[in-house]
Amino acid sequence: MEIHPETARKEGIREGDWVVIESLRGKVRQQAKIFAGIDPRVIGAQHAWWFPEKKDPRHGWDESNINILTDNAYEGCDPAMGATNVRTLLCKIYPEK
Repeated sequence: MEIHPETARKEGIREGDWVVIESLRGKVRQQAKIFAGIDPRVIGAQHAWWFPEKKDPRHGWDESNINILTDNAYEGCDPAMGATNVRTLLCKIYPEK
């Protein structure tokens, strides 16, 4: 996940730290990348993450995939792709302990 240096400092997050990203739907974890080119009020999280080294057939996809936190169950979904047009949501972030 990309995070502005000021926001990272305020939240106690350093480059490479595992960060919990939490919404009303659940939480996932991703590694922090400090990036000054992002607005300090937002984070940029990656989708489709998984862990190929995990022996489970699901490879831990639900541990870090940001899509866990989004909701496509409403009328605003794109009819061709079945996804929301803009995937934004309020979230809480904190370093994984």
